[in-house]
Amino acid sequence: MAGSVWTFDDTKRKQSRRIVKLQNFVLKALRALKEAQESSREENSFPSSELIFVSAAGLPLKQGAVKREFRRLLTIAGIRSVRLYDLRHTAATLAIAAGVSVKVISDQLGHASISFTLERYSHVLPSIQDEAAAKVEQLLVA
Repeated sequence: MAGSVWTFDDTKRKQSRRIVKLQNFVLKALRALKEAQESSREENSFPSSELIFVSAAGLPLKQGAVKREFRRLLTIAGIRSVRLYDLRHTAATLAIAAGVSVKVISDQLGHASISFTLERYSHVLPSIQDEAAAKVEQLLVA
């Protein structure tokens, strides 16, 4: 935000601009939210926006409001306090545990190299070693 006016700018690095595939249930929820937002906008004469997450007045959310709401939701869910940014690490850890290629995860996170991703998330890899060995064994023995 520059002064009291929101400005949207390009990413700092060309590599930072990327497409991240979302799960179907997430896309469905986002579409429903956008449809509800459009209905509300028409009823209340709010400005049109390409943004999905906006204030009650249809304006971009302020960082403090997002943080407060996130903390409130964590409390309701009985989850210990974490930073919103920590969800990025949770998503990466879950993807590794689900067997997603580390190259794909590295691309999604915008890491400069797969080696950085492997270093950052190597603590997850030992927990999936048994599963990997079992899968290879199944291929070899079958």
